[in-house]
Amino acid sequence: MKTNFAKQVLPVAVFALAIAGAFTTNAMNQRSKTIAPVQGFIKLNPQATSCEQRDMCSNINNGIVCTVGLAPSGAQLFGKNSSGQCSVPIYRP
Repeated sequence: MKTNFAKQVLPVAVFALAIAGAFTTNAMNQRSKTIAPVQGFIKLNPQATSCEQRDMCSNINNGIVCTVGLAPSGAQLFGKNSSGQCSVPIYRP
């Protein structure tokens, strides 16, 4: 009787443990991607094709845009998109 119970329960327990591990690993990967700091750039032209590197900022929207020197009166900084233009809004860390 004990061997039948072990043969039925053990595979289910191993499967549940594997699924829990997969979800935990995926959640850690997603979290590490979103917390990484991003480089801030000043737009040198209205088309955002020419940029100058400045301060480090964050891509997490906390409602406060990232500015030069993190000063409220500083020029707004932007992150680069996939085509290399500095037009992505970024935020204070």
